[in-house]
Amino acid sequence: MGTTLGKNIKTYRKNKGLTQEELADLLNVTPQAVSKWESENGLPDVSMLIPLAQALGVSTDALLGYDSLSEQDELISRVKETVASMKSSGDRRDQKALRVSEYLSTETSLNPGCFELIKDYVQETADLSMYADPMLENCFPDETDRIKKLYQDAIRKGAYLISHCNDRSLIEKTHYAVAWIYIHDKDFDNAREHINVLPSISSNRIKEKLSMELTFFESGFDKMKGDIKENSVILFELVCSMLNTFAENYGWWCEDKDEALEICDWCEGIVKAFAARKDLINMRHYLRARRSIVFFKLVAVKKSGDDKGAEALYGQFVKEISQEDLTDEEKEKIIELLNNDIAHYSKYG
Repeated sequence: MGTTLGKNIKTYRKNKGLTQEELADLLNVTPQAVSKWESENGLPDVSMLIPLAQALGVSTDALLGYDSLSEQDELISRVKETVASMKSSGDRRDQKALRVSEYLSTETSLNPGCFELIKDYVQETADLSMYADPMLENCFPDETDRIKKLYQDAIRKGAYLISHCNDRSLIEKTHYAVAWIYIHDKDFDNAREHINVLPSISSNRIKEKLSMELTFFESGFDKMKGDIKENSVILFELVCSMLNTFAENYGWWCEDKDEALEICDWCEGIVKAFAARKDLINMRHYLRARRSIVFFKLVAVKKSGDDKGAEALYGQFVKEISQEDLTDEEKEKIIELLNNDIAHYSKYG
């Protein structure tokens, strides 16, 4: 049963569109526990089977391998594999984004009841909208009707999901993606409507904070430490996302190079400080944040015409990464991602 269960947890989790961290959060366990289950280095407690099946949207029989994957599960798996293959091609990012969106448009029309695919379609079209935005990359100046058709289709299907789906996570992800489509299409009023229904961190009354306190009063500090570790990973992702937005916009749009670098350095310093405890962060998010922030620093320097300064900044970053407590694979990956960004955006000088 162990082998079947581990594989099934991984399959159903991916079909649901959840990361290991997100599944762990739903079950109030550590991401390491989920990783052990999926790698077959451990089994979930029997008491976890029903909550696990509910979180993954399957029956306990299916989870235990007594049922085969449903037809919809097989559909989702097939479509996600096709999308992954499209994204791994060597074509330009904007062309890949367009092909993926059009492929998912067809699949969601053929399978209108599959909310997981609709969510993916709206998210991919939101990514496409960045490339199409005339204010940003303007990659499709002669494809206006083609792009508009995708926007309208994705928004319509997103509205259907929001109205009929019972999965709160899918609804929130769809609201978020639809808002981005409206933003890039310059329909700010409709964008604001979707933004305003999303959860906010401004009240500080979030479930993770109170859940940690509940664990303390119910089970003590030792148990609470596990919650703190899990929530630190979630918090790090949120912090990285916000700081990326700060650095991105200062890098591209601030006319004062020194001011842009000051903000980017501040963002970078926060990421580094947070990552002082590697066990409390998601390494993928760390590498992404480090590479993106330094890229926006390069943008700010290049915009000012300081090519030598940009070269020195790049060399300094490579040296710094080589000295960090990272694996050789992680060091190579972050430099590769940075180089890909530089190559893609070279048309901006």
